[in-house]
Amino acid sequence: MKRIAALIVIILLVVTAGTALSEEKVKIGYLRLVISLPTYVAVEKGLFEQEGVKVELVPFESGTLIIDALMTGRIDANCCSSITGYWFAAQGAPDRFKIFLGYGMPSRKNVAFVAIVKKDSPIKELKDLKGKRVGTYPGATSVALARAIIRTQIDPEGIIFQEVPPAILISALAAGQIDAFFAPEPTGMIAISQGIGRHLVEGPMGLLGLEKGFPGSAFGFSAQFLKQNPMLAKKLKALYYKAVDFIEKDEKAARPLLTKYTGLSESFAMSIPIQKWMKVETLDKDATQQYFDLLYKEGAYKKWIDTTKLYYQN
Repeated sequence: MKRIAALIVIILLVVTAGTALSEEKVKIGYLRLVISLPTYVAVEKGLFEQEGVKVELVPFESGTLIIDALMTGRIDANCCSSITGYWFAAQGAPDRFKIFLGYGMPSRKNVAFVAIVKKDSPIKELKDLKGKRVGTYPGATSVALARAIIRTQIDPEGIIFQEVPPAILISALAAGQIDAFFAPEPTGMIAISQGIGRHLVEGPMGLLGLEKGFPGSAFGFSAQFLKQNPMLAKKLKALYYKAVDFIEKDEKAARPLLTKYTGLSESFAMSIPIQKWMKVETLDKDATQQYFDLLYKEGAYKKWIDTTKLYYQN
C-alpha cells in the first residue's frame, strides 16, 4: 500500500509539473477604454485558457505610462494605446517594439473624435475659432491634430491651445475657461448628455482628407518578449485576432463588457462609436504613414520616421 501511495504521489507531481511547464505566462498592459475591448472579450470568452496561456492583466492610467512599461520590458504586450505614443517612442528606440494590431477607421469617416463647443455658443464653424481658446488632451500630438483640423479652414495661428486633463475638459468648457475642445469619445457624448455642449462640426477628422483612414491606436509586443517567446507571440496574435472576429460578428454581445471593464454606463456602452480593429496583414501602412507625416508637419515630432517598419508579421 505504501508503494502504491508513493507511486500515486509521484504521478501527481509529474502531471502537475507538466501542466505548469505547458502553461505559458504573459503580462498584458491595457487602458480602461473602448480600444481594449478585444482583451475583455479574450478574458470573458476563455480564449487565453483555451490556448494554455496564463495572463496577468495590468491596468494603466495613461498612454505614456503603458508605452514606457512596454519599452522597458515591464509588460510583454500593450493592448492597447494611441499609435502616436508608439511613434514618440520610435523617435529614439524604433527597435523596442512591434505593432501587431491597429484600431481606427479604414476610411475618411471617423465619428470617434469630436469638436465640441458650449450649447449656447455663438461659434458656428471652425473659422469662428480665430482668437479663441481651444482645449485638447495633454500631449503634443493632441494639439497638432487640433491644429491640423483647424488649418483645413483657417490658419490656426492666433488660436490659444490649452492642454487640459480629460477629467476636467468638460467642466473647463462649462466654466468658460475654454471656448471649444477637440477630443475622442465619450467626452463629447458626455458633454452633450449633460446639456453643456454641442457638435461644432460632425466628424472633424474627415476634413484631413485621409481617404483611406488610419489606426489611431495600436496593440504591440515588446522586442524583448518577441525575442524570448516567438511562438507565444504568434499564439497571442492569433488569439487577439479571434477576439476581433468575435466582436465583428456580434458587436452587440461584446458591448456590455465595456460597462464591466471601463465603468461606462450601460447607455454609453451600447451607443459609443466603435471603430475597426485592423489586422496587421491588411492594415494600410502607407495611409498610416500619411497620418504620421501630417502630424510631423504640424510639429508634433522632431524626427521623421518610417512607420511602415514598425509592424510585426509572422
